Amino acid sequence: MRIDIKTFFKFSTRVSLKQYEFAVYKYFPILFYKKARVKESDFTLDIVDLSYYTARTLCSYHLTNKELYFDVIASMLSHLNFINSPSNNFLLSVSRYKRLRDFSKSTRIGEMAQGVNTYFVAKRLNFPYIIDFDLAREKTLGTLNIQTNGKTPDFVFLDASQSKIGLYESKGTMNGRVSGQNGYLDKALHQINDVNNPPCFDYKLPICTKFENDAAPILTNKKSSINYALIENKCVDKKDTRLLLKLHYASWFYLVGDFERVQSILDEGFILPILDDDPFYETDFETDKKNPIYWVRGGFNLSMFSKISHTRISLFGSSRPYHRRGFKIGIYRKVIENLISTVPKPTIIELPEGEVNNLRRYPDGTVLYLTDRK
Repeated sequence: MRIDIKTFFKFSTRVSLKQYEFAVYKYFPILFYKKARVKESDFTLDIVDLSYYTARTLCSYHLTNKELYFDVIASMLSHLNFINSPSNNFLLSVSRYKRLRDFSKSTRIGEMAQGVNTYFVAKRLNFPYIIDFDLAREKTLGTLNIQTNGKTPDFVFLDASQSKIGLYESKGTMNGRVSGQNGYLDKALHQINDVNNPPCFDYKLPICTKFENDAAPILTNKKSSINYALIENKCVDKKDTRLLLKLHYASWFYLVGDFERVQSILDEGFILPILDDDPFYETDFETDKKNPIYWVRGGFNLSMFSKISHTRISLFGSSRPYHRRGFKIGIYRKVIENLISTVPKPTIIELPEGEVNNLRRYPDGTVLYLTDRK
């Protein structure tokens, strides 16, 4: 059985994608009062942005479990029928929510909130590199030596310069209270504060998406909101962030099914050689003429996945000729070159962003290609 991802994103390759808006509020600790918050410009995304970043956060949790790959994809796709917004305001389907079992409600809300929050953190706040906290703690015992004495936050993140690190806790709710003492932002900050030094973390970032639903949306003009606080610390210690950067990209390799490179990062802390000669990838010098891209090639036969000899699988490839595919996933070549570099200091990568000629470019240098070509 060969699965083409276009089956799931069929709507996105034939019509213009609807843009959904979130209100954005910046809060100030310690008590996160509503009266002291600042309203910022709305944040916009579409269903592809949401699905992509939801998948990336889910993959970051499961890097050591190849057998959970299909669970990640299934969870990502389950969000697609969860939105029901007659306007551009982002609203969840209350009927879909009510059909979920009780134990699934918080899971679905939490996963979708992580997708929204992580895209916001990467795009708006310019922290593009995000790593599962427990994974970062485990893999950097000899360098950062992260310790905690309570509940752990969700993620460690790096800024665009790769020199500053922060802690990020994601929350999501449809009925709960975001502000004030014991609100979701307060709870998120408590989880972050349970992490001990060393190292000195340059940022603390509690964030919560408050979802509104489609009950009488025209009458109330409800809009879901992203609520966050960004707390800066003055740190003077220099940190070795090279492994953290590679752990961030491990979630991308997991998503495209390149488990060999995932395992290489987890075991040895390095990326297998450049992708030019790897049949799993295809080098493209034409789509973005200044920046070559590696696209994921055709997918493996999924019915053979249980056999140990098959270490790679991709839902994103196609056997069609290169420019005839409607959906592709890739990564800029300069990202891979930086990851395999032996230079001891981080290199700031100048990456193009935005959507140009059906090419959707994300802040960490990963790309999607969407077109209505058959």
